[in-house]
Amino acid sequence: MAFLQTFINVVMIVVLAVPGFALRKARLLPDKAASVLAVVLLYVSQPFLMMSSLFDKAFEPSMLIDFLWVIVFAVALQLAVYFAAKLIFAKTKEDATRRACVACSYLGNVGFMGIPVMQMLFPENGEMVLYTVVYNIAFNAMCWTLGVYAVTGEKKSVKPYKIILNPPTIAVIIALPFFFCNVHIPEQVLTPISYLGDMTLPLSMIILGIRLADMRFLGVKKTASVAASAPSAVPIVAEQTKNGAVESAANVAEISDIASDSEIFDVNAGAPGGVPAAVSGSVPAEKTAGAQEFSADSSERDTSAGKGKRGIVDDLKVYLVALVKLLLSPLLSLGVMLLVQLVLPVDRYVVIAVYIIAAMPSASSALNFAEMYGGDKETAAAATLMNTLLCVITVPVLMLLCELI
Repeated sequence: MAFLQTFINVVMIVVLAVPGFALRKARLLPDKAASVLAVVLLYVSQPFLMMSSLFDKAFEPSMLIDFLWVIVFAVALQLAVYFAAKLIFAKTKEDATRRACVACSYLGNVGFMGIPVMQMLFPENGEMVLYTVVYNIAFNAMCWTLGVYAVTGEKKSVKPYKIILNPPTIAVIIALPFFFCNVHIPEQVLTPISYLGDMTLPLSMIILGIRLADMRFLGVKKTASVAASAPSAVPIVAEQTKNGAVESAANVAEISDIASDSEIFDVNAGAPGGVPAAVSGSVPAEKTAGAQEFSADSSERDTSAGKGKRGIVDDLKVYLVALVKLLLSPLLSLGVMLLVQLVLPVDRYVVIAVYIIAAMPSASSALNFAEMYGGDKETAAAATLMNTLLCVITVPVLMLLCELI
């Protein structure tokens, strides 16, 4: 596929984030809008997308071999990128940051972005979407095992039953018997399912735009007074003169904004009935309470040694994650699959599909787990956003190699 055509398709996808960004910047969306929309995305649109992707396809027994190859490559290649990322980020000092970088480096956006991208790039080849659905099954299994372990570093946090008990996988399990038996789904049933499934891409991009609006592009330098401030320092400063009181109010507002920026949230990516922490948890009623919570949780990381809070574009780790996820991951995957293809009969489109999936930006799963298990959610959020923005350039370039496969 020509570079320009692929570039336009990917740009069209990323542009869908603009409404969410604009509405959030205009304060027309509330603070937790991304969390609420993410619930709809996970529990409604993505499951129906998985079902519609299977319902309107015809099954042939010869596909089973290709499906098996997709699962084998999905597991093996994610493991390879995981261990490569561990070596690359081994010298990162902060343990939580290192784990977030590793997770973002190999967990790809297979469901929310992978399937729609395949539909746009290969509109006449339905098998490419099927390969992506099958890959997503393996991805969910890896996500709830190695993904959780990568973020937490604790085996006790891994809950294998969530490999099955998550909305996308449950949707696939429901749809597979209809697919394998080539059961015709009435148009009256398939149409609403397709409508709900088609919401996945625009909804996921709108959520991305909302998060991008809440993130800082450049870091914030901490002054000595702010760096040393504890939760009790806010009322102390507030007891100054009138001018000092105004300055204190500005400081509180700034700290509250930073706290809001750090609470970027995605839904718990899988457990049916699981309530997002940002929705079920108590929300501070006063800005000072939010500032105190932020100070208590992250003052040591953000203000130690006079260092400020990094933004999206000035954090070098974010670019290194993008290098691993958007370039190393697909190129390593392609190299391994071409070597296998020399000795074993692997379908060309299986190789292309897995290669493109490996080129997808970081999944929100790393951010989910960081939020759920107390990881470095700031790094996970920044890396996910930067990956999604940079894939506008990397995916079209990598697609040029498809002509050589």
